[in-house]
Formats: sequence, structure tokens, C-alpha cells
Amino acid sequence: MTSITLTDRDECPLCHTHEATVFIAFPEIPVVRCLNCGFTYSSKVISGKELSSYYENNFGSQRQMQGQLVNSIVNSMVLERLLNFQDISTILDVGTGYGFLLQKLCKRHNLHATGVDLSRQEAEYARNILGVNVINSLLGNSGLSKGAYDLVTSFEVIEHVLYPTEFLLELTEYLKPGGYLLTMTDNFDSRMAKSLGAGFPKWIPHSHISHFSALTLRKTLEETGKLELVKSMSYTPWEILLRNVYYKVRGITKTPSEAFNFASTMENEMKGTYRFFALRKLFNKAFVKLTLSSKMDGDLMYFLCKKIA
Repeated sequence: MTSITLTDRDECPLCHTHEATVFIAFPEIPVVRCLNCGFTYSSKVISGKELSSYYENNFGSQRQMQGQLVNSIVNSMVLERLLNFQDISTILDVGTGYGFLLQKLCKRHNLHATGVDLSRQEAEYARNILGVNVINSLLGNSGLSKGAYDLVTSFEVIEHVLYPTEFLLELTEYLKPGGYLLTMTDNFDSRMAKSLGAGFPKWIPHSHISHFSALTLRKTLEETGKLELVKSMSYTPWEILLRNVYYKVRGITKTPSEAFNFASTMENEMKGTYRFFALRKLFNKAFVKLTLSSKMDGDLMYFLCKKIA
């Protein structure tokens, strides 16, 4: 993509008021905080068809594939901590990527599993290489039956969404009465996010556009009126802890312009390697098993809700 159009996001995506103040002044895409409800969000977004093309045609790389493989090992373990899979026979994963998580869950629990993902490359890999049923589409255009699933999951998707409450309501429509919704996202109000400031690696303001804290995500889930919270857990990846220590020892404090360059990011974000892949693949599950907690101050948050019948 050689030319990108950015559109002003002139209201808070949660409370729809218009008054906000700059929270982190990233060049071209400042992150702002709503003066009414305190939610933080990117003040500009990639517009219209360019956004659809960005996810459909540009998402997918060796680095992303390796990252998703490692994440699937962790996320399957966390799901098994949160849920009794004896109650689950059908699962829908929205934003399923390369399909590693669904493949693992199907093998372990004999589930009828379906995924939806906008990335053509990732959906084709899931179908053709892993044999996972992944539809390359928006959820609303997928043709899937509503009210058909025991479990709907969404891992690291809601931060990419323009209107998070509407997204959660849409996910809920696909649940059976009493079915479970699992939402996982970054915690932009965590201890490490505060310590690292603009250098927190999850500040990616052109694609991570809705920035939740544990409080704002809990409130948003409750305000759907369709869900009751069952359980929530969080943890902080060791990689982020290590980054924080390194920055403190070296006296590094990244400015917004040092942390994010829009043109460079668009050129290079699908390039490069997934650092420490072998170590992460070997070590991350054990680390998360030891550190996963009901204290919601970690960098990654899991919220399990039940659809109100």
C-alpha cells in the first residue's frame, strides 16, 4: 500500500461524546483520552476500503505466523483454565488468523470449530494446510447461523475495532442461550504500559485503535446488557518485563516520535523475524501457567462472559 488516507475519529467509540485530550502524541495518529468516560483511542484511522484492503491483502507474514503459533499454545492453556470443555461442542473463533488455536482445540476436545478472518493469506493457510474451517470474510458476511455456538472467542481483535460495543453485541448474537464469550486483549493501563509509556510495544496506533483497561473492558461487557461476567484473568509476558528492565538499566525513555513512525511501520510491519521464537515456543506456556492471575494488572487480559438467556 503506497498511499494511505487517514480519517478523523471525531467521537469516543464507547460513550460517543466529542471531547478528548491528547494522551500520547504519536506523529500522524495521536492517541487521545475521552474526557467523559476516560477511554483511550486512536484519533485517526485508516479509512474505508483501504482499511479492508489492509487486513485482507496485507496481513500475514512468517513473523506473524510464528507469533500466532506461540500464542496458540498459551491461549489454549488459558481457555482450559477458564472453561470446562465438557460443556462445549461448537466454537466460533473471530479473527482466527492462521488457525493454530482452533486446530489444537479440535484435537484435544473433539469440537465442531469454525473460524472467521479477514486476511486472505491466513484463512487459506488455515484451510489448506491445517484443515481448519476458516471463512475469509467479515463475520456479518460469513453466512454463519446465529445462536448456534456454545463458545465464541476473540483473541486480540477488539483493539482493532472501530466500535467495540457493537462488535461485542454482534459476537453475542452467535451464541446459544447460556453460551460463553471469551474476549482477550491488551491492557493499556497495566503497570508495564505506564512504566514504558510510548515505548510500550502494544501502542500500534494505526491498527490498535481502541485501547482498553481492565475497568473499561469490564464496563463495556456489562453495558451490552447481554452478558454476565464469569471470570477474568491476566498476565504480563516475560518479554515485556525484560524490555522494561532493559530500558530502566539503559536509561531509555522513548518519545512518541521515536516509538512510532507511520510510514516506516506500514513499509516494514510484515517483515523481519519473530525474535526468540524457539525460546518462546518452549518457555511461554510454563511462564504463563505460573503467573496467570485473577489480578487484572497484567498486560494481556482474558474476560469470560456468559450470555444471559
